[in-house]
Formats: sequence, structure tokens, C-alpha cells
Amino acid sequence: MVITPQPSPHPDPPSDFDQRQLPTISITEPLYRFHANQYQAIYFSTKGNGRFDGRNQGYGICYTGIDVYVAFIETFGRTLGNKAVASADLRSRTLSKITANRPLILVNITGRNLVKIGADSRLSSGDYETSRTWAKAIFNHPSQPDGIYYRSRHDDQRFCCGLFDRVKDHLTEIGQGNLIDNHPELLADILNHYDYGLI
Repeated sequence: MVITPQPSPHPDPPSDFDQRQLPTISITEPLYRFHANQYQAIYFSTKGNGRFDGRNQGYGICYTGIDVYVAFIETFGRTLGNKAVASADLRSRTLSKITANRPLILVNITGRNLVKIGADSRLSSGDYETSRTWAKAIFNHPSQPDGIYYRSRHDDQRFCCGLFDRVKDHLTEIGQGNLIDNHPELLADILNHYDYGLI
């Protein structure tokens, strides 16, 4: 019987984390988010339902996507094995574009940058407690970054941004309507891309 070694538990941020220069990316293009029709797009969660937020983190996070595709799959594709989306669910959520009045400086936890900070890809795909521990260290870093740039767990060729609530006064949201009624061609492309059906 061959015993396959398991990875060791992911480490916490190193003791000199606040002295390290963090790898960053500057985001100037619009970000995208699907949100319930009755709420605003710019919402900073502290509930502990997401990867980087929590009641004891000391900040809120607004989860966004670099493009509409990743915003879609992170919103409607969270149930693994599901291959369809309901029209009612699509109509219940507004697509919003979020812009900033200055470049957003985000800590880049993708690619070789993971090695630079002493982490691995579990920060964006592993357990939430580890992700939150690292996110809190990033938030508290003396460089005061605006958020975190990371790979989508549901489509790791695409990227998400978690924005810290310290940037809220720099953001503006522009509602785009729902995909069915306002963007049928885009919806068709997204469904085809992910091999999803519409029910």
C-alpha cells in the first residue's frame, strides 16, 4: 500500500510580515458585481460568509470580479456540479460596474507572488480561516493596501478583487440591469462558455 503524503497545514503569515514589501497590482479598469436588486453593489461584508471577511477581522470586504464572466460564476456557480441557472435567479440580481477615482493598489496573491509572501494557492482555494488570517495581516500591513487580487476558485483562469472598506469613498457603482432583460447576448456567451443551461 502506497501512502501519499498530505500537505502540511498552511502556515500563518511570517513574524516579519509587516516588514516585507508586498507584491501589488494596480487596477484601473472597472470591476463587476452581481447583487440582489434591493441592495447596493458597494457592500463591505463583515458577516464571515466570504473568504476574507469575518466578524472579528476589523474591516469589511467588497467582493468583485475583473470581468462579468468571473462575477457570474462566483455568484451563480457556487454549487459544484450544477449546470444550469434559473431565469428567476438572474432577474433577482443586478449587474453593476464599480469604478474608482484613483488606481486601486491590491496585494497580488497569484502566481510567483505566493512564494514571495510565504504562502500557496490555498489562500484562494483552501479553508476560510487560513484565508482570513492572511487577509487580516494584509489589511494591517503598514503599506495600507486597498485590497486583495486573487484567482477565482470556480474559474482559476480569471481573477477577483476583495476591496477593503478603507476605499469606499473612492468607489462609484453604475447599475447595468440584469443579464436576461438587459444583456441577452452577453448572457448567451457566458452560458456557452461555462456550458450552462437556462431554466
